[in-house]
Amino acid sequence: MELTIVFCGDIMLGAEVGERIGKATIANWLTDVSEVWSGADLLIGNLECPCVVKARPVERSMPELVFHAPAGRLVEMSAAGFSAVTIANNHVLNCGPLGLMETLQGLDRAGVYHTGAGMNLAEAIQPAFIPVRGLVVGLVAFCYGPTAARSSPGVAPHDFKTMQKALSSARADADFVIAVLHDGLEYSDVPPTETRTRFRFLAENGADLVVGHHPHVLEGLEWVGNVPIAYSLGDFLFHNSLPHVTRRNFARMAIGLYAPNEMERDPVKFSRGALLAVHVSGNKKSVGWHPFKQGPDLRPRLCAGDDKVEALRKIADLSAALLNKNDPRHALADSVLRAVQSENLRMIGIRKVLELALRPKWRYIPRGLNWLSQRIKSA
Repeated sequence: MELTIVFCGDIMLGAEVGERIGKATIANWLTDVSEVWSGADLLIGNLECPCVVKARPVERSMPELVFHAPAGRLVEMSAAGFSAVTIANNHVLNCGPLGLMETLQGLDRAGVYHTGAGMNLAEAIQPAFIPVRGLVVGLVAFCYGPTAARSSPGVAPHDFKTMQKALSSARADADFVIAVLHDGLEYSDVPPTETRTRFRFLAENGADLVVGHHPHVLEGLEWVGNVPIAYSLGDFLFHNSLPHVTRRNFARMAIGLYAPNEMERDPVKFSRGALLAVHVSGNKKSVGWHPFKQGPDLRPRLCAGDDKVEALRKIADLSAALLNKNDPRHALADSVLRAVQSENLRMIGIRKVLELALRPKWRYIPRGLNWLSQRIKSA
């Protein structure tokens, strides 16, 4: 088996990114980084916005966080070299069920493989089987929500039972299995403990390679046996990664609320990302980082010279932090996540609780108990 697979982080083609790209194509926009995948067998990213024809954005209290782009961009992604995308992310229903359906149809027309979301749970957990070099690569993806159900659209949930089922399905018909998880704490240097447990579960239960998204910043890489886990590749095309946008939205994000000096400590982290190239040769795997920065125009450009040395040093530091239990960033990530979860529980209304109560799923019982506890404390 000889394969080279390149991964990138979150891709959001609407809002400021879409305005910046304008009439240019995605291939044009990525000429400063595309050399990384020019000889690769596969290029895989996380598509974090519906790409639609008729569907319209859903109404939310923060409309700037409801993403969407024209369906025509999907053909451009294919032309730019993308083999597959994962669509298991928290923005997949930003244009409702119709928006998801149009995105799925557009990806199929463009010839881009996809996994991680669907019009029901069975579709969402279905692996993408990608033929390459006489082999079959199986791709599965998961997210914390909005979760699909038997007859409603959404993402493949990241509970252990569902992840095991999808991994087993992929393992049965693929020579090489990639698992992608959209999870974690936004803007954190390290994943919280409970997030890391889910990533390691994937590595220990059938995945040959595990890649993560969602924090919008780079996190490190560790090996579980022969399986590399890259917890977050940062943003690839995304407007929230820039400092001026971060200042606008930062107060609503986890680290901004609970660690207010994070921006001043490392302001460059919000424009820093990396492409990850994984080479598979028989049973051996090797990884290579290709760091880049998004400029003021939101265009990614590969780092060179001293900038590249510093970027690689930063990635090495983030990876070393994963192995150091005493690194204070672990305690910070866990404490912030607990605070965010507590805040989210307090914000859940009675109507939402009734909706959850109507779902006969044992996993919702702890959520209900936690919600009741928070209500009692705040009374």
